[in-house]
Amino acid sequence: MTESSKEQKKYRWNLESLYPTLDLWEADFNLLEAHLSEVQKWKGRLNEGSASFLGAFESMERLDRLLEKLYSYASHRADEDTRDSVRQGFSSRIRSRASQLSAELAWFEPEALLVPDARFVEMLQDEKLNAYTHRLRMLRRSKPHTLSEAEEKQLSVLSDALGGSYKVFNLLQNADMQFETAKDCLGASHSVSHATFMRLLESEDRELRKSAFQNYGKQFVQYRNTLGATLETHVKKQVAIAKVRKFKNAISASLFSDQVSEKVYDQLIGVAHSGLPQLHRWFALRKKILKLDEYRPYDQFVPVVPGLNREIPYEEALDWVLAGARPLGDAYMKDLRTAIDDRWVDAFPRAGKRSGAYSGGCYDSYPFVLMNYNGGLNELFTLSHELGHSMHSLLARRSQSYVHSQYPILLAEVASTTNEMLLHFHWMDQAKDQNTRMSLLAHLFLQFRSTFFRQTMFAEFEQLIHRLEEQGEPLTAERLSGEYRALNTKFHGESVILDPEVDVEWARIPHFYYNFYVYKYATSFAAAQYFARAIYSGDKTVLKNYLEFLNSGGSDDPLKLLKKAGVDLESPEILTAAVREFKTALDQFESDLQK
Repeated sequence: MTESSKEQKKYRWNLESLYPTLDLWEADFNLLEAHLSEVQKWKGRLNEGSASFLGAFESMERLDRLLEKLYSYASHRADEDTRDSVRQGFSSRIRSRASQLSAELAWFEPEALLVPDARFVEMLQDEKLNAYTHRLRMLRRSKPHTLSEAEEKQLSVLSDALGGSYKVFNLLQNADMQFETAKDCLGASHSVSHATFMRLLESEDRELRKSAFQNYGKQFVQYRNTLGATLETHVKKQVAIAKVRKFKNAISASLFSDQVSEKVYDQLIGVAHSGLPQLHRWFALRKKILKLDEYRPYDQFVPVVPGLNREIPYEEALDWVLAGARPLGDAYMKDLRTAIDDRWVDAFPRAGKRSGAYSGGCYDSYPFVLMNYNGGLNELFTLSHELGHSMHSLLARRSQSYVHSQYPILLAEVASTTNEMLLHFHWMDQAKDQNTRMSLLAHLFLQFRSTFFRQTMFAEFEQLIHRLEEQGEPLTAERLSGEYRALNTKFHGESVILDPEVDVEWARIPHFYYNFYVYKYATSFAAAQYFARAIYSGDKTVLKNYLEFLNSGGSDDPLKLLKKAGVDLESPEILTAAVREFKTALDQFESDLQK
């Protein structure tokens, strides 16, 4: 596909469906003040009972929906070109206004929590508030960690400024960093960027891989002190807020909203450690197959068998995504085709475009997908992954009210990874030769490595650096790099020689600013193994439970919704089953290798 064809309208997301013109965005922006006034009418009246709570909830919902719509449009436009100061201005403007509105509404929770327990119990049983019962329960649960109105307002006023560390990180790596071109074995130059980096590491040309890895890492080495200070600032903020809100520590504060205990977090790390011999076995196998005297980090992604070492055109990738999702039923497939036809996806990389991939949008828009598709197998699976998120959002928004449609992050990665696994099983069955099957198994191992083990390593690092801050230890770039290298040594084993650039990899991981987010990738990956295996094998009961789970959105506590669908994350069984799946697939791969 040529560069000009990639710019065709059908490959760009349809943000005009959200706001056809900036004038309409401005008009809605100006309505925020009126919506705020409607909410403020209920200030001082919550003690009157159910009718006041209902009025306040409904007014806040209208304000939140409008704010979310404005925010989605501005942030997506800004992501189209991070160099464009006008777009960044709109994004900053709505973020600032959101912070101001949050401060103006800081009275709500403290006032709600002054309602006597007996009256609160009555409200929970009042049919008029049925739509908000879950929110009321969550509100009451937060009572020990809710501050006075004045204190909540002060925190809200500071929220935009307190988020500055991530903004600096994001702009530094997406807008300001410039990477030297990589050289291949013939001396030819190749552009290095966030969008091309992984594709270069998949090259069979080891000189190119090494050059790309070093030139990419060089920028983060250069800015390691700045990025270290940025990450330390973020960690300090999280630790400070946890103390202010009377949590035991930063991790318990972050896990609170999902009602997840530290036991679940620690259990994941323990199970991942138990599976490290299998991960080390995979690294040793790769080293043997590639016939390398030294196996380096830049050798992690080059295909070890030739089956799928080719560019996959975007239209073909869409066909594979659709075929993989077929076991989820006709209704699901119809919606997935709509996603493609109605331009939910911004498909290809462009200069200045935000790196990576995500599913976004809001309750009143398509669940848009940002991609940087470059034709690799990993990007094909990423497309399936992000559309899985968007389908989850679509079904939840269609089935639930606004307040119950917003599922927590703990649940988010289940749907996306289930789609990936269904695609894997379908492709394995369709594969006509051993090389293709082995390539797909190798890709599965890459997912185990990157989503289960690597994200758990990230989770352990995040837990560690917050504990160090809580103990008063300085988080210098040198300390961060030393701790990060120690974890990498544990997770990679003896077969991998770690280059110095690995030590500063922490400096380029955006998820360290997402507050104990990464463990959810690993738990969701394990849950997806269960769902996808059962659904693909034709288990109608699991399929029914799974689709109900998608439609449930955030209508109940996340662990309860998962348990109802058949996954108990408070037990280690789902996690250990995933490790067993990894070992079984490795056994199959090694057996095929010997044929």
